[in-house]
Amino acid sequence: MRILRIARASLVALTLLALAACSSLPVTGDVRPGLAAGQSDGGSDLAFVPQGPSKGMDPKDVVRGFIDAAASPKDSWGIARQFLTADAAQKWKPDAGVTIDAGPAERSYNGPDVAKDSTQTKVSLGLQQTASVDATGAYGTPVSGPADLAFSLEKTKDGEWRISVAPDGIVLDADSFAAADVFAPYALQYFDSTWTYLVPDVRWFPKRENTVSRIVQSLVSGKPSPWLAGAVRTAFTGDIALARNTVTPDAQVAEVALTDAAGAADPVSLSRMRTQLEHSLEGIVTQVKLTVAGRDLNAGLASAASTTVDSRPLVLTDKGFGYLANGELDPVTGVSAELGKLNRPIASISAASQGQRVAVQTGDGIVYGISDGKTDEIDGRPDLITPTLDPFGYIWTVPRGTPGSMIAWSTAVTPQPIAGPSDAVQISAMAVSRDGARLAVAVTAGGQTRIEVFAVLRTDRGAPTGLGPADVIATPPGNALDIAWLDDTTVGVLAADGTNLVLRQQPVGGPTQIADAPDAASTIAPATPSSNIRLLGDGVLYIRSGPSWQRESTGVKVLAVQLGG
Repeated sequence: MRILRIARASLVALTLLALAACSSLPVTGDVRPGLAAGQSDGGSDLAFVPQGPSKGMDPKDVVRGFIDAAASPKDSWGIARQFLTADAAQKWKPDAGVTIDAGPAERSYNGPDVAKDSTQTKVSLGLQQTASVDATGAYGTPVSGPADLAFSLEKTKDGEWRISVAPDGIVLDADSFAAADVFAPYALQYFDSTWTYLVPDVRWFPKRENTVSRIVQSLVSGKPSPWLAGAVRTAFTGDIALARNTVTPDAQVAEVALTDAAGAADPVSLSRMRTQLEHSLEGIVTQVKLTVAGRDLNAGLASAASTTVDSRPLVLTDKGFGYLANGELDPVTGVSAELGKLNRPIASISAASQGQRVAVQTGDGIVYGISDGKTDEIDGRPDLITPTLDPFGYIWTVPRGTPGSMIAWSTAVTPQPIAGPSDAVQISAMAVSRDGARLAVAVTAGGQTRIEVFAVLRTDRGAPTGLGPADVIATPPGNALDIAWLDDTTVGVLAADGTNLVLRQQPVGGPTQIADAPDAASTIAPATPSSNIRLLGDGVLYIRSGPSWQRESTGVKVLAVQLGG
């Protein structure tokens, strides 16, 4: 087993290096996080081949062997089932979830001494849990604390100990889980409240031959995560359901058989169904075909607005404001000239699609909106944090010391009060996602920093009306200095950890990646392709490609955060 663990650790290390080279999950809603195009969803079955039970194993070794073997889903966890009684092997549900822990070194196997004539016993597995995945595939709020799993064992007729009762799900150490070679992240795609953008809802499913079926079932017959439900819409409503649960792709085409009710659906609804399915299965199949009783419904594809940002940095320098390429600035019509007229220091800029509307905060804290050659004063309340702009043109502001006093300002400078985090005493950063359906915030409550993501509730025209429940995605040490959406599933957090600056790449529904950040970095922004992340510090613009930071430009006063589109 020591050789196997060393080999497995090497595999995890290589996988993490590959992830570092990619910097984050893919950058657009059209690409599923964590799975490269063309990658087989069953390929990981060969990544780790555990040992089955050997003769004379005591109860603790049986449980230990079972836990190790459950790290391989090969043949429907066939090796792990060998450690179970025949009845337990039938009842155990390994894909019901994952308990993620600190690793084998922190595990303890506890049980009573067993007499020779004993036929039944119990073993308790103690571990240090760090996170979990539930039965729907949702990655749970990160935790840190002890947990115990109880196992019952009995002797078989041939005198060997086998597990008669085992908790559903499996146990994986944090490194193995992050390597995504057993369970992998797949983004179920929903529409925003206006049917304009696709919004990902990341789930973790076993990498097996039936992964396509699991994704389709979760999207068609399931529901979005509870915290996100109020911000998204799905075309799979009413009586439309799966007529066949198994979906087996043929030549990269997945036929999804629906019940008779789908035959009466209008073309718009059918196109939205197919669009949700195809984008949820991207990287596994190339096309989805909807059928009823074998008849092709000839569903089209619905349009979905892009959330890809311009690959050029959008910056303010001594030469003005615009897109920087080869040392030259390309000014933004209706914005660059107006920005120059402010004639005061600029602290931050958040820009909508193609930079045609920007939210600007000056050095004295006042927030302005600029578009179409016009400048509007938006908010002059004291101690405002850096504002964020959403894809519907609303500028969000909030004072640092009163997180509950958010306001979303329309293009007509009409305030819409938004009840922010009620239990927080301070908010240090916030950013609306590029689809407008989620708000990421860094708050302080109970002396602890929390990174939370809220569903943004909107009308069908995109006007924000409030926030839904919070999903706590991280509780990092230190202070959060800046926050930005690096792609459709990943929040970037620039934080001070003691005397060091670090960049946390925090997927919404996944484990964190942490990297050192350049000294004096103060602003984080996304870049394209997804392997690049930009930081600004002391006038130097850095870009991250692979594991290292490179200087991209100097003399930059402000790095604008782009929304994309």
